Amino acid sequence: MSEFIVEAKGVTKVLGHGAAQVYALKDISLSLRRGELTVLMGPSGSGKTTLLSVLGCMLTPTSGAVRVCGYATEGADAKVLAKLRKDHVGFVFQSYHLFPTLTAAENIQLALDIRGMHGEDARAKSLDVLKKVGLAHKSTSYPRELSGGEQQRVAIARAIAGDPAFLLADEPTGNLHSAQGEEIMELFKRLNDAGTTIIQVTHSEKNAAYGHRIIQLKDGWVVGSETTAAARPA
Repeated sequence: MSEFIVEAKGVTKVLGHGAAQVYALKDISLSLRRGELTVLMGPSGSGKTTLLSVLGCMLTPTSGAVRVCGYATEGADAKVLAKLRKDHVGFVFQSYHLFPTLTAAENIQLALDIRGMHGEDARAKSLDVLKKVGLAHKSTSYPRELSGGEQQRVAIARAIAGDPAFLLADEPTGNLHSAQGEEIMELFKRLNDAGTTIIQVTHSEKNAAYGHRIIQLKDGWVVGSETTAAARPA
């Protein structure tokens, strides 16, 4: 098994057409290791979310190559890319995207249903992942009954319920106040310590300090990559 969970080589992504055409990513090459918490940083418009979407098979590159868990994505059709996402990738967004008419456990069970897990197995799995994020006691609560931080933890539980090879998080603390944001980062640290590979977009230097590696983007280019103190032996 490769030590790299995601690899990109010479990836360029063009968005729009004609006068509105933008080179969102420009000749990006990187390899992200299993078990790392990698942080993508840069100013607005630098290409962070686009890169996350390409690495997660939500967008295909205009040119260049991407490998996800050893699988090459060049030429893959929408059905193959959807299977790669389902089998290997968990997503967490700034907005929680919970269904308001479903309880916390039911939101997770819906994601499991898509993966073919139903009934008692799905109910047991939903409670297990809610326990991992510290919300077993909120399994029957609806999103409106949860704080923003709790809603994001449910979203994280949903993302890890399918046991993905890696987790992609796009500004996961962006809608939270500082204390809630710190709780989410501590949760990511616990998940990462337990073996979950995480790739996170953030503007926050404080959040970035949790990462093992920080990749800096600007105007679609990778302009820097550094190993942090979190990755170095004590």
